[in-house]
Amino acid sequence: MLRILILSAALTALAAPAYSQAIGGPEKGRPVQGDPGISSMVVMDRPDFRVLRDWAEPGAVRRMHNHADATYHVFTLLTGQLTLTIEGQEPVEVKAGDVIDLKGGAMHTFKNTGTVTATIVEVFGKAPKQ
Repeated sequence: MLRILILSAALTALAAPAYSQAIGGPEKGRPVQGDPGISSMVVMDRPDFRVLRDWAEPGAVRRMHNHADATYHVFTLLTGQLTLTIEGQEPVEVKAGDVIDLKGGAMHTFKNTGTVTATIVEVFGKAPKQ
């Protein structure tokens, strides 16, 4: 339930005024080093969670990676379609509107299998600072 509340708060924070573009394009992000066609931007970084917006051009692959500091990881595909592979699991086809709950720190990769740019929002929980 807490994850849903945090995701709702994060997505509400992402909402833009009605007169602007709600999703935005990859020109707003920075290229991910070593992953051609992938770009990313930090939307919000708070002590208890972080929100990223990512873009994957058609055919682009985000290499296997993880977010080691994440206590949970919510992966939401806004536009496009992807194949998402989480280490130790079978690949899954993800379509616009799908929300995937990954274990915090899970190794994962994705490939844009569609014909349009995929837009992704990721929300990560952070452990409290001691």
